[in-house]
Amino acid sequence: MEVVNEISRALQLGDLNTVQKKIKEALEEGVSAETILNEGLLDGMTIIGEKFKKNEVFVPEVLIAARAMNGGMEIL
Repeated sequence: MEVVNEISRALQLGDLNTVQKKIKEALEEGVSAETILNEGLLDGMTIIGEKFKKNEVFVPEVLIAARAMNGGMEIL
C-alpha cells in the first residue's frame, strides 16, 4: 500500500500536513485505521528511533516527527 508508505515517509520528515492529508486519503481508500497506525505511523517512528540511536537525527527531528504522529492520531 503506497499511501501507507507515504504516511511513514512524511512522518519521518515531520510533515504534519502531508501526514494528515495522506491519512484521510488512506481512509477514503478503505485502508483500516489499524493498518495506518501500525504500518504508517508506528513504523515511521520506529525508523526515527533507529536513526536517533545511530546519531543520524537528533532530538529536534524526533520531536517534529512526534508532533506529526500526534497530528495523524487526531485524524484516526
